[in-house]
Amino acid sequence: MTDEKRLDAVNETIGEVATEIAQAYAEYGDLTSMYLGQTSSTLQLRLFRPLALETSLYMSFLLVDSNKSLAEQVLEDTEAYAVELGKQEHTFVNEGLLAYTKSSDKLTHFIERCQGVVAGDAVWLSTQRQDTQPQISISDKGYVAIHKGAERLEKLATLL
Repeated sequence: MTDEKRLDAVNETIGEVATEIAQAYAEYGDLTSMYLGQTSSTLQLRLFRPLALETSLYMSFLLVDSNKSLAEQVLEDTEAYAVELGKQEHTFVNEGLLAYTKSSDKLTHFIERCQGVVAGDAVWLSTQRQDTQPQISISDKGYVAIHKGAERLEKLATLL
């Protein structure tokens, strides 16, 4: 597999994982989606970009040990994406990678970062009861989506 195909596979997986997480949280606690199967596309789109950034950062971290050149390419894309979202690229990326490095449980750290993105979104908060927050529990569809997505990213990182 060429480097270009590897990068395409990584970017495709990052997009799919971020989409699944955003969709799970767009449906979270929404009676319309539970009964009619409809989700808020506005909310899903709002959540997608910052979740894709977090997913890309996690994938960069996973690739550092196994495929340094691919990790650098993903990291470049992550930095560009951070700038698009109004974050200071080097600060955000370096602090994120350092946090993963220092974390004793990388998966839990990824889950907390993704749930932090969701919990900080004003539109998502406006659709929930006041006491509702993302939870680290299998009863939280978003948590399950994050966990499954992390497993996909980890599996892909080991294959590359």
